[in-house]
Amino acid sequence: MRIQGWLALLAQIALASSALGVNADYVVKEDVVVPRGWVRRAPAHGSERVPLSIALRSNADERVVDAIQRTSDPDSDEYLHHRTREEVLDLLRPAKHTKTRVLRWLMEYGIDESTISYSAAGDVLYFSTTVAEASELLGGAVFDMFERRDTGEQSVRTTKYALPLSVAQHIDYVGGSTTYFPSTKAHRRMAEWVGDVSWDEVAKTSSMNNPPGVPDSCNVAHVTSLCLREFYGMHNYTPQSDRSHIGIAGYLGENANYDDLSLFLKHQRPDAYRGHATFDYVTLGGAHNVQNASKAGGEANLDVQAVQGVVWPMRTTYYLTGTKPPFKKDQVTTKNTNEPYMVFLEHMIGLGDDELPAVLTTSYGDDEQTVPEPYARRACTLLAALGLRGTSVFFSSGDQGVGGNHEEDCVSNDRRHRRTFLPEFPASCPWVTTVGATYKFDPEVVTVKNYTFITSGGGFSNYFPRPFYQEHAVHKYLTVYQDDKDQGWYNPLGRAYPDVSAQGSRFVIAINGKFSLVSGTSASTPLFASIVALLNDARFAKGLPSLGFLNPLLYKRLAHTPGLHDVVSGSARGCGDRSGFQAHRGWDPVTGLGTPSFPELLQHVLAR
Repeated sequence: MRIQGWLALLAQIALASSALGVNADYVVKEDVVVPRGWVRRAPAHGSERVPLSIALRSNADERVVDAIQRTSDPDSDEYLHHRTREEVLDLLRPAKHTKTRVLRWLMEYGIDESTISYSAAGDVLYFSTTVAEASELLGGAVFDMFERRDTGEQSVRTTKYALPLSVAQHIDYVGGSTTYFPSTKAHRRMAEWVGDVSWDEVAKTSSMNNPPGVPDSCNVAHVTSLCLREFYGMHNYTPQSDRSHIGIAGYLGENANYDDLSLFLKHQRPDAYRGHATFDYVTLGGAHNVQNASKAGGEANLDVQAVQGVVWPMRTTYYLTGTKPPFKKDQVTTKNTNEPYMVFLEHMIGLGDDELPAVLTTSYGDDEQTVPEPYARRACTLLAALGLRGTSVFFSSGDQGVGGNHEEDCVSNDRRHRRTFLPEFPASCPWVTTVGATYKFDPEVVTVKNYTFITSGGGFSNYFPRPFYQEHAVHKYLTVYQDDKDQGWYNPLGRAYPDVSAQGSRFVIAINGKFSLVSGTSASTPLFASIVALLNDARFAKGLPSLGFLNPLLYKRLAHTPGLHDVVSGSARGCGDRSGFQAHRGWDPVTGLGTPSFPELLQHVLAR
């Protein structure tokens, strides 16, 4: 019976491959539609060199997910028993026969093993080859030059490739110049520039007759670091442990500027300014540390300043990732891979236990549907692996509510072109903590576009199922609050986000030697991450481990407690005039479980 089933499967594969114009000895691995915003310009030249990466199948996702569930669940006997670098790499490593079989295949097609680079766990192979050789390797894949309409950026890509049956079972996906088309908002900054402002104007309006519970330092029009520290209760806490370390991920050539940080601290954190506060700068994937004032990035400055304003004198590292894959130095490639997530994550996984930050914040994302699902799953597994090592990983939920500004923006990127909300990735990965944005102070409400210039994002993944830790909270929301007006626009069984929220409106930051107002979930995310970094610091000072992957703790222990303030007003509008999801009592896909109270959270995490 098993033999008959296997023969039937082979027959189906052969039939499907034949229908797609692929040799019967091959199986189509991916077949995608050219995303909106991209246009095919011309066939790629056969002699042009392109980067390829091969992700080997290892069943690591099952092993890593099983382990992180046990180490992050406060009901588990293994709670906070984090794994070392070597233990995690062992979980990620593929079987020897998988690596051997794939290498044999590559060498059969003329790929010299000495030109191949490997990830830290040996589960991803990197090399470059010509378009002609790549086509032959991938079952006759057709490579073309594509152009993004909005930027003019050109990239060599294919929309379909196939693998020999003999190796297909050993490979999750082939990356590089294949099917990953960044969206027109690829790795977009999650911050919106509101306008310039003078410090005199900020100083005049920052002390007001606020209601009880709202510090006089707070003003909804100009939100300063002092306001945030006092409002959330971190202003009297000073980091104590030299183990404490927070990392900030940057992309898109966003340069964090030292002089702008000094200007910011001089006015908003004078003690840090007098203490010559700074940050470490690590460049990856061909990125460069450019300190020319005119090249300062608003997103990078926002992230670094939001963090330093809270955590100084804690060690802070800014990781700027370019788009060049980790080839051997003597190899040549001319086109970007557009895979900075993987370049960055592979670097972080390879860091030693003493170098890996206990908190990592990222303010970038793609529309989930523009990221090939195998790639997204591999990246999500690596994010889980970071949590398994004790790192709390935070991502922004997005700034466009449930999707774009217009209904025509919200269309599925497949051959059906159905109307759909647009979840974000990596925000939709179940193993990160996703942060939404609020504004106002008494009470906090969901950000609205007509004042804050953003609508806090939220939604449900189409790739990842609902994880164990949020089953009850999400089921309750869908049962009690969500009507059927948006039925068919989202996947109610998917991983839901955000998990939490924080202030994300009109932050006063320094850029290019002057002050500006910036809104976004890229403001709320480094803020919430910084609060967790302080919680970790307090634990380190008492000899306790880092909090690691937070979500089970948030949903199982901190929901409906004074540690998280419930936000019950506002909605994640989008896709034209659709009201999207509404904020309600308890968890909701707009503000998650609510906003933090540092003193209450501190009391809880030190009591365990």
